[in-house]
Amino acid sequence: MKTKPAPRWLQRASLVPLLTVLCLGGCSTSPRGLPSPEADKQEIAAKIAGIREAILAKSAAGIVKPGTADWSFTGPDGVSFDRAGFIVRTEALFARVVAIEWLETHVDSIVLAGPDTAEVEITQTTVRSERAAGTGVVGRFRIRYREHHHWVRTPDGWRVQRVQFIGTPERTPLPAS
Repeated sequence: MKTKPAPRWLQRASLVPLLTVLCLGGCSTSPRGLPSPEADKQEIAAKIAGIREAILAKSAAGIVKPGTADWSFTGPDGVSFDRAGFIVRTEALFARVVAIEWLETHVDSIVLAGPDTAEVEITQTTVRSERAAGTGVVGRFRIRYREHHHWVRTPDGWRVQRVQFIGTPERTPLPAS
């Protein structure tokens, strides 16, 4: 039985340029098999968006979910917390928050410092109403702050290892809505 040759478009010589074009246009891995820098940045940005959603849901555990086991947070006062300490502190804050009207998270920069580390800076701006810790009086505020994040690549993808405030948060009282 005689077999027919494959159609020209399926022959190896014509597949190489096609596969090259497809890979250059859509592959998300580097020649070493690691995700491309752009895919890395997209993954980190997506996880930051998840942290934003956790803040809106007032979920302290959700904020640290994309963190490493040794995750740490340093506030504007220089005091550092591990995961458990941060969750306790943040749950107490969220208990005083009456409403989060809106929250904007801007990723200012993602710098891939090496194949397995990234330095990230974000700015968050929110308008929220909260009860004062001592009096319980509800006030409405615009709060803007910057953070530096150190991210590491793990077998489970990118994880944030350290979060540190940059400078002092801006806290502007607003009229009641």
